[in-house]
Amino acid sequence: MFRTHDRARAFLAASLSALLLWTPLTPALAAEGEIERTVVLVELREGMEGNSLSIDYLRETAKALAEAASGDFIVVPTDKVVERVGGNRQQVPTALTDERRASLDEARKKGVEYLDKADAANAIKALRAAEAKYRAAIAAPGADEALRRAYLDVLAQLATAHKIANDNDAAREVFRTVITTFGATAPITDNDYRPDVVAIFQSVVGEMKKMPQGSVEVSSSPAGARVLVGGIDRGETPAQVQNLIPGLYSVRAVQGAATSLLHRVRVEAGKATKLSIEIPFESHLVLEDANVSLSYKDMDEARARMSSDGLAIGKAMDVNVVAVIGVVDRKLQAFLIDVATGKVRQPTATSVPQIGVSKRAVARVAQAITGKGDVPPPEEAQQPWYTSVPGLALGGAGLLSLVVGLTFSGSLGNITIFPCETDTTLDKSQCPTGKYGTTNGQIAAQLAKGDIYSDRTIAGVGIGLGAALLAGSAVMFYLHSLGGAGAEEAALLQGRDGVLTLPPASFGSARTVFIAAP
Repeated sequence: MFRTHDRARAFLAASLSALLLWTPLTPALAAEGEIERTVVLVELREGMEGNSLSIDYLRETAKALAEAASGDFIVVPTDKVVERVGGNRQQVPTALTDERRASLDEARKKGVEYLDKADAANAIKALRAAEAKYRAAIAAPGADEALRRAYLDVLAQLATAHKIANDNDAAREVFRTVITTFGATAPITDNDYRPDVVAIFQSVVGEMKKMPQGSVEVSSSPAGARVLVGGIDRGETPAQVQNLIPGLYSVRAVQGAATSLLHRVRVEAGKATKLSIEIPFESHLVLEDANVSLSYKDMDEARARMSSDGLAIGKAMDVNVVAVIGVVDRKLQAFLIDVATGKVRQPTATSVPQIGVSKRAVARVAQAITGKGDVPPPEEAQQPWYTSVPGLALGGAGLLSLVVGLTFSGSLGNITIFPCETDTTLDKSQCPTGKYGTTNGQIAAQLAKGDIYSDRTIAGVGIGLGAALLAGSAVMFYLHSLGGAGAEEAALLQGRDGVLTLPPASFGSARTVFIAAP
């Protein structure tokens, strides 16, 4: 057996060993806690049309985050979100209105004007922007032959601008897109374009006809969607579209009323290119020049889809948190998705004015993300008063205490206190104190030892404590009724139960509380 000093020595050795092992780990853990986290802000829409007020709240939330936690995390700029989430995908217009057609024509004319001035650099920039708009437009419902001819002209003018800039390779790449979109017989002739530009087109046609053909394998989730390649229906997913001339193709999947975005796919000679499309996600995703949005028909659909759609954006961006924010049903709705766990919580659905931006509402959203600062008082009731957990707990404890107090008080009512000397029925030898007795003629010696005072004390404390707890319960219910879920939410956001925080707490940790979406 160990002697005392042996045990002391063993304890000291174990402590030193643990310290030596822990020392090199400490800086690493501290460094890990100091890594900046990344947040993406996404617009929430009801329907496909945007809401300028939602954009204002997104902008103000980004400012509030920069002020609240500078250096703790990074808010990803919206143009980077469009670039990364969009990738090779593009939004297809839901309808070709007269205004949209006029906008397309204006974009084309702008590029041609630069070209007429021999300003090749600005012509290329303007015509590339016009080309992207026309590419999406010809895939939209209502696209006609006139629109297709205008798109062909944009491509030919873009190739001409590259030729003027002495970039023949870029011009040839543009003509490959012409061939995969309009075919090798596309009307690029001397009647409309420069002979040297037409010569490049004919050279590319001859080159591509000699190349081995390729294919594209399209799968979708769910399966059974119609596949449109260059606007032509090529069957249901999973589908293998063969005999394609190498080059860039526009591919889209449609399933009932749901449609994917327009994908740009490069088909290589003699190879099969694979493409997988998540139709439900893409049917709710809206990509614009400077904004990414998630669109839903109503808030019920938003709550059902938010976890999976927000997670898809988060993974595409490789970020920690996706905050989906927008004004819907005259309320500022906000959802926070933890990319590591896929969990989502809705920290606020606050009524806001329809003109201007509520600083209180912005502060609530920023606080929910960072866990820093004071939470503004809740502005509306969101849950019934009787759902207050602290109120229910205090009320239950108060009732129990009151029952105990009343029980002991009732037992005291069966005892009559009177001087022992005046009761002739009592044996005076059983009255050691000579002061107390009972009506039934039996001496309770314990009374002389102070038990009666214990009963009185328990009764008094029980009744008093019960009344105090019930009063506290009423206060909690009242506070809860003022803010609905606000009282509990404020406690959550202030850190008593953990919050959706950026450093130093990690997402999904035991300190973090998330509410899973339905």
